[in-house]
This record gives sequence, C-alpha cells and structure tokens, in this order.
Amino acid sequence: MSFEKIYQEYVDKYGERSNLFEIIKKKFQIKSVLYPGSALHLTPSFYFPITVYIDTYSKAKQFFSKKGLIDFVLERKKYEDYPIIRFYPYDYKKPIPEDQNSFNLLISLYAGFISKYCKRYLKEGGILLVNNSHGDASMASIDPEYELFAVINLINRRYYLSQKNLDNYFIPKKSIAITPEYLEKWQRGIGYKKSASLYLFKKV
Repeated sequence: MSFEKIYQEYVDKYGERSNLFEIIKKKFQIKSVLYPGSALHLTPSFYFPITVYIDTYSKAKQFFSKKGLIDFVLERKKYEDYPIIRFYPYDYKKPIPEDQNSFNLLISLYAGFISKYCKRYLKEGGILLVNNSHGDASMASIDPEYELFAVINLINRRYYLSQKNLDNYFIPKKSIAITPEYLEKWQRGIGYKKSASLYLFKKV
C-alpha cells in the first residue's frame, strides 16, 4: 500500500485537523513540536519544521520509517525550512534522546498523561495543546507549572480559538477532590460545568 493511501485511510477515520494546526501556526511562534502518542497523525509536520513523534504502535513505526515520508511532507508543508522529522518507538513515560526544555509545543491527544511525563521537554513559555479524553487537561489544570491561556472549540468541523472567560473552565459539576492520584486511577475526563474541545496551557 502506498504512503499516501496509508495516511489517507488514517485521516479518513480519525481526521487530519489541518485547521487546528493552521490556527496555532498563525497565532504563535512554533518551530519545534513533540507529539507523544501520535499514531500516524503526521499533520503537524505540514505546519511546523521540526516534529518529533513517539508511539509504541507498531504501525506507527512502519509508517514513519516508510520511504517517501519527507517527500510527502515537502509537497504539503506551509513553511520555508526543510522539514526535520524524528520518530521514537518508545513508551513516552521513559526518557527519549531529546534535550529537555527544547520544544515550543507539546501535543496531548487521546494518549494519557503526557502533560505530566513529557513536561520536561517543553520550554518555559512553551505551549501544551491538550484534550480531556483521558483526563490530561484536568491534570494540567492542577499542575502549578501550567497556566491556562486559551481554549479551542470545534464547531461545524472548524476549530476556533478563544481567550475569553477562562475562569469559567475547570469548575467540577460535582464536589470532588481532583488530585493527580485520582486522575491516574480513573484515567478519564472530569465532568465540568463548562468544557472546551481543546485547551492551551503555557508552561510557567
């Protein structure tokens, strides 16, 4: 199966999220991205010149080592630099051969507590893009090293960024003590009075 067909099958099933990364590219100065639990989601490489992917998924290892990867990105990239792409078939909870405090953007989508285990690689002032499917946005919200500064919502298949009324987010519907231990035990999103599709935190 061709590289293009493999990727197209993936995005047909899970979505490409081009509009999401286009917003982030236009709004922020992002050059380097770390994406643990990426599976085959190559889209960030179209928008950012340095992208590092981590996943133990065997098909991801095959995909990122497949001939034609760079040519595929070169045809689609939205920046002037030559793309740099690295892939590690590791458990992201364990160290990877990348410098700490070296990435502008850390992506956490549907893959557990990336905000906790990969925070060391994010620069001070760097951005965490996270959803709450496994409770990782909740984890970031109680971490003093992260500060919520924007939310992103998916409306009619388009993503929209907002920085309004951020104090209304992460207020639980039920009176419960949200701790790292609680979140790691249940590994699911907390019910909040107001929620967003995605959250942007700054490492402080």
